[in-house]
Amino acid sequence: MRNQTHRNRQEPHLRRVLGVTLALGIILPITACATQEPQSSNSAEVEQAVALAVDASRVQVIGTGEGEKRVLSYEDLPADGETAEEQEVTLSVSDGFSQTVAPAAQANPLAPAGGDVSTMRFPLTATVSAAGASETESLSATRAIRIWSGQPAFTDVDLAEDIRSGEGFELGIRANDLGQQSSVSFAAPVNATDTGRLMLEQYLLKYTSLPIIFPAEPVGTGASWTVDSRVTGESTLLQTVTYTVNALRGSEVELDVDISQRPSLGAIDITGEQAGEQAGNRDAAPAQLTVLNSNTTSTGSLTVDLSRPVPTGGEVSWTTRIIYGGSDNDTRVIQDSTSSLSFS
Repeated sequence: MRNQTHRNRQEPHLRRVLGVTLALGIILPITACATQEPQSSNSAEVEQAVALAVDASRVQVIGTGEGEKRVLSYEDLPADGETAEEQEVTLSVSDGFSQTVAPAAQANPLAPAGGDVSTMRFPLTATVSAAGASETESLSATRAIRIWSGQPAFTDVDLAEDIRSGEGFELGIRANDLGQQSSVSFAAPVNATDTGRLMLEQYLLKYTSLPIIFPAEPVGTGASWTVDSRVTGESTLLQTVTYTVNALRGSEVELDVDISQRPSLGAIDITGEQAGEQAGNRDAAPAQLTVLNSNTTSTGSLTVDLSRPVPTGGEVSWTTRIIYGGSDNDTRVIQDSTSSLSFS
């Protein structure tokens, strides 16, 4: 059996973007066609945003650490009568996907440290205001975070014009003081192309899929806790993020970050054409592939200022490898998804 490797170039990449948006659209549409007046320093006219509900993440403390302990919570709301302060930060988001078909003997179960990725760079401005009440949210939000992008840049020059059309793209996050998100929303500039809109949604979803949530109990240096959540994309992944406090200095928290992901479904159905491609038989019947192994390799640390809504520094990178196999052959389908978030 010869190896067949497929990497996402322009057309496959756009198909992945469409898959993400359609998956989310099952819950609520991302954007509407009406427009809203621009606010604050974002001068772009944007479409009216529609919120997407977020399932509450589960937080479990592993250890409370040492030394002086306190509850870590965001304190970024402006005082009564004061104007919300703007935070400026550069966010770089990398995303890549590869698939290999190989004999079982050649299927390494361990995820590699990285892979081929495309990177989008966002110059972001963020503000926070008090969140109003919402009858549709199960979690009571206290903070309404509004983030808008300057002119983004992308590594694929063929998409440069589409990406530039997304300048002024807005991301909204409603969350409580511990960082639990209740909803997110997107609003694209009215002049953005469909491709630009979809691309920015996909890459900003990488940011919202790594929520920094603190436990409700007091913790000190060396404390660690896990955050369990679902990550929706081409397929739904169950994600566990382990945060460990490396240092506490006033409102600044340094966190080590470890990520583990696994598919939520134990098997996937494939068409006869796909089965034939994997087995070298064009007349193959539809089949089911079972998840035989999943593994994540990750590394990273983040610096969080509790008086700011977005991390002020750091980088987190992870690659998840999922191996699928059928019950009646020796063929393995190996899928690697690589992501990275960097703040500066």
